[in-house]
This record gives sequence, C-alpha cells and structure tokens, in this order.
Amino acid sequence: MNLSLIRIIAGATFRESFRSKSFVMLLVLYLAGTCIAPIVGWISGTDGSIVTADLIFSLLSIVGVLVATATGTALVHTEIKQHTLYTVLSRPIHRWQFVCGKYLGLCAALIAGQLIMLATGLTMMALNGLSLHIGLLWAGLLITLEVCIMAAVSLTWTALSSPLLAAVFSLATYAVGHFVHGLPGLMYHLEGVQIMLVAGLASLIPDLGYYAYRNEAIYGMPAGSDELIALPYALCWITLLLFITTSVIRRKQL
Repeated sequence: MNLSLIRIIAGATFRESFRSKSFVMLLVLYLAGTCIAPIVGWISGTDGSIVTADLIFSLLSIVGVLVATATGTALVHTEIKQHTLYTVLSRPIHRWQFVCGKYLGLCAALIAGQLIMLATGLTMMALNGLSLHIGLLWAGLLITLEVCIMAAVSLTWTALSSPLLAAVFSLATYAVGHFVHGLPGLMYHLEGVQIMLVAGLASLIPDLGYYAYRNEAIYGMPAGSDELIALPYALCWITLLLFITTSVIRRKQL
C-alpha cells in the first residue's frame, strides 16, 4: 500500500514536471546551446572540438541544475497555493510518502530530460566530427547524479523558505558545492581549530566536485577514485536531505 501511494504521487509529479513551462523552456535553451556550440568552437582561437565539447557538457550541467531548481522549488509551493496538498494529506498517507513520491517523480522527469539532452549533445558532437568514447557517457551520467542531488537540495530549501529564497539558496549550494572539492588544497595556511571549523562547515554542503568529471572526459582521461564513490555519496546525501525535508514538513501546520 505504501509503495502504491508513492508510485501514484511520483507518476503525477513526473507528468506535472515534464509539462511545466520552465522545464520545457530550459530544454529548448539547451538545444539552442548545442546548435551554437560548434560555431563557438569554430571561431575560437584554440582547439574547436575541445571548446565545442566543453560547452555542450557545461550546458548539460548548468541547464540540468536550473531545471532541478526551478521545478523542485515550485512543486510543494504550487500544491499549497492551489490547495491540492490539503486534499492529498487528508487521505491516509504519511508525509514521508508524499515527500518521497514528489522527489521520485521529479527525479524521473529530470533523468529523462538529462538523457534527452545528453543524446542531443553527443549527436551534435558526432555530426561535427568529434570523436565519442565511453568517458563522455560516464561524464553525462555523473552530471545526472549531480542534478538528482540538486533536486533533493531544492526540495529541502523549499520546505525551509519561500520559493524565491529556495531558488537562490539552491544555486548558492551548487556554487559552493563545487568550491568545496578544492578546499583541502586551500587550507595550507590554516592550523588547529581553524582547520576543524572550515572542515566542519564544508561537511554541511554536498561536495559536487565528485561529479565534475566532464573536463577529464573531454580530454580522454580515465576516471579516478573520486568518480567511483559518486553513487554511494549521492545516495547518502539524497537520503539525508529527504529526511530533513520530511521532518520540516511534518512540523508545518498544513
């Protein structure tokens, strides 16, 4: 019974997310970007194929995160505003089921969108004579994991604040999350309590550097140890964030 309720909510959320204007507009933006990428590579003063591939994969990450943020921050707020959430929660359903169903439906839509964008990007690269290899596919899958983490981040911030603030905080989390990965190399001048304080604060942010393999993949470099722990690391953070979201929503007077 629990799984069937989650599946129903996830299915409705998937359809709602996939049909949302922000979702469709950002996918169209990515398609336009992939068409422009070869032109940018052609007019650049460096290796055009590298520039083209880098732009395509950078857009895959940025657009994916924007879709996750725009769609994720609107999900619960829209239901509260339209009073549909009250109808859902008036039924024999736990709030953790509601949160899990919302997240799984959003993730399914995001994964579908990421696969569409990845296939489009790789096709554009192939049409422009760029060599394709398994590393590019692995980089795309890591970006998809990153987007799934950001979907959980956006739901958590939405539960804690307004949609506008949630979007700002989500994008800030994305920026800081990539900065955190290189933080150990910047702490050489710190000592004692300072190191512990900085490390403690950094541990509160998901380290998105584990999913930034795209630059190495473009140059044909093999995946390192960081990429091998990307999946369990993502699952741990997603579980924690959904737990926080459920705890916050459970305390809200809806």
